[in-house]
Amino acid sequence: MPELRATRAGWKVLLTASALALPAWASDRPGVGEPLPGFTARDLLGKEHSSREYQGRPTLLVAITDKDAGEEMRRWFEAADQHLPARIQRESVISLQLPFFVGTGTVRRRVQEQVPRPFWDDTLLDRDGSLADTLGLGSSELPSVFALDAQGRVLAVVRGKADSPQASRIWSSLNSTPPPNTSPPGAPHGSGEK
Repeated sequence: MPELRATRAGWKVLLTASALALPAWASDRPGVGEPLPGFTARDLLGKEHSSREYQGRPTLLVAITDKDAGEEMRRWFEAADQHLPARIQRESVISLQLPFFVGTGTVRRRVQEQVPRPFWDDTLLDRDGSLADTLGLGSSELPSVFALDAQGRVLAVVRGKADSPQASRIWSSLNSTPPPNTSPPGAPHGSGEK
């Protein structure tokens, strides 16, 4: 099983069409302490998911907006296996802005060829850049990485490589989150709401 985790997003999206440019690292992305914006999107099986699914457990969310960012996305998930406990859920978003003649089915099939089957339902995909817009991201060959608490609020956000000094903000934020169903320090047991 460790081999699957290490290859979670070990792929390069090989598309025949080029991605169109989106604005650079947008200023309207959610900041620390803010909730992740609500959205729905389809996974690599075509099943619809909601950002509400990220609530209940701390989450590492890695998003890419460029077809050439897949290798660096893979590195983030490999690093997560070394830096984070298994209780942290790992999710990915691929939000490309492609020409109208490149259909969603075509893109989905090409991405499926690169992403190991066990992770298809953890990988959300859109071909029109709508998720990138919702999350306030721009086009970059570097992933945008969010650390989310169990309520879906942003603990840390970084755009960069998994081995960059900024990556430590993601690891430390997620490692300091309490396990699910744990009362905050000083609270009587059983008094917290779910």
